[in-house]
Amino acid sequence: MEPIDPSSPDALPRAYALWRRRTLAGALVATAVGLVVHGPVGELRIDLEGGWPSPWTLIGLLALLVGAFGPGLAGTVFALAAIRSWRRLGASSRSTRAAWLLWVLGPLPILLVPLAHLFHLDAPDSLKTSAMQVRYLLTVTVPALFALLPGVLRSALVLERFVPESRAPGQIILLVAPVCTVACLIPLAILTQLAFHGGLYLGLMLLASSSLVPLLAVGRLLRRDSPDQAARLVRSVVMGQRVLSLSGVAILATWLGEHDLLRPLIGRIDAVWVLGLAAKVLAGKWLTEVVVTDVLLSMLHQGREAQRAMALTQEGATLARKLDALGQALRPNEPKA
Repeated sequence: MEPIDPSSPDALPRAYALWRRRTLAGALVATAVGLVVHGPVGELRIDLEGGWPSPWTLIGLLALLVGAFGPGLAGTVFALAAIRSWRRLGASSRSTRAAWLLWVLGPLPILLVPLAHLFHLDAPDSLKTSAMQVRYLLTVTVPALFALLPGVLRSALVLERFVPESRAPGQIILLVAPVCTVACLIPLAILTQLAFHGGLYLGLMLLASSSLVPLLAVGRLLRRDSPDQAARLVRSVVMGQRVLSLSGVAILATWLGEHDLLRPLIGRIDAVWVLGLAAKVLAGKWLTEVVVTDVLLSMLHQGREAQRAMALTQEGATLARKLDALGQALRPNEPKA
């Protein structure tokens, strides 16, 4: 990494561009590892029984092939373009959003196609095809979507590093951290009611609690800190999250290893396949982090420009009066007029 002159007006955009390049490169490498380890998502064999398939069957088969390979290949091209154009933040940001949309949401239309009905599959083939579709959802789409809320939390911490003078990082965490924690606690609540186990409960509780660490520091994040203070604060928050997450994973691994019914199943799990799944989760998390940070910075800039443009207008004065009235009414312990 090249040294950056703090007095240069381009220092902050360049530092941000370097962070994006590193994160995008990590996401691309993790995606490649997951693809190599997991290999093809599945296979589909069709017996034409000596005749030509119907046009609808050919269209469905073509759509299936395009949906299985097209989004991944196109997303990889856009990700490479985002890394190649890392110095031009606008172009790189657009390519990154396109890669995220293709990787995460691109296969969804094909996953909604009723393959068993379309290809008139029998019961065994229908079960295999459904398992293939579910596998893709569990290993690609679901991890990326579940990484969205943690990605927003992480993006708020990134904003704190680059714009510590703004209150926006603390405000974002104040809104997102409770939602992220609740989303993690819902599966825990279901498992608790169906089958309570102390080790499982404690491990999942620690994992869910990691989202609360930024919320505990929201008072500091709402302040306007210096860059050094913001860097120390972000390191402390990230370290607290890692301690809780790793502790939760360790407790869950210990509980799984000691469970009589699950121990034989764990022995059948391929460690390399687990590595591929972890790589895909990390890829989704890192890519989401970059996309969300780009969007948040753009929104802050657009809000700043809109505030300047409306400052001397009648609409701006009206908006200011409305916000003052609503803000004053929502303040706690305000005396009544």
